[in-house]
Amino acid sequence: MHSPKDKQWFTDAVRPMLDTLYRVGYALLQSNADAQDAAQAAVERAYVALDSLKDRSKFRPWLMTILKNECYRTLRARKRMIPFDDLPEIGTEPFDALDLKNAFLRLSPESRLAVTLYYYEGYSICEIASALGEPIGTVKSRLSRARKAMRIALSDQEVSHAN
Repeated sequence: MHSPKDKQWFTDAVRPMLDTLYRVGYALLQSNADAQDAAQAAVERAYVALDSLKDRSKFRPWLMTILKNECYRTLRARKRMIPFDDLPEIGTEPFDALDLKNAFLRLSPESRLAVTLYYYEGYSICEIASALGEPIGTVKSRLSRARKAMRIALSDQEVSHAN
């Protein structure tokens, strides 16, 4: 079992990440309840597996990997069906503009995760690659393709709004 010192370290390391865990979970799952559940499950799994973390300086990407796995587990459980009819009110989620949100929702779950970590949470490309267990080039190309897809989606929406 963990010592009191380990428990305190874990609490101190997790506490500032709670909002990030929720936002990243929401980016993948598009559900408040599922995002909260995934974040809680990730924290629980991380605590149980804390002894397997050899380098505590890598805690953040390690926890993001656990969260990503929890989110994918949830997506598999719902057979990859994401409910779009339950959009949150504008201003309550990380992506406030409805057009931007719609463009974001069109991205694959992997692209939404990379975009959220990079642009909203401020992770570096190296940190994202580490957290996702992917090569740096894959993360760079995923971000590039996501930017292009969102740019196209937003320009299409501008044209449709002008008509």
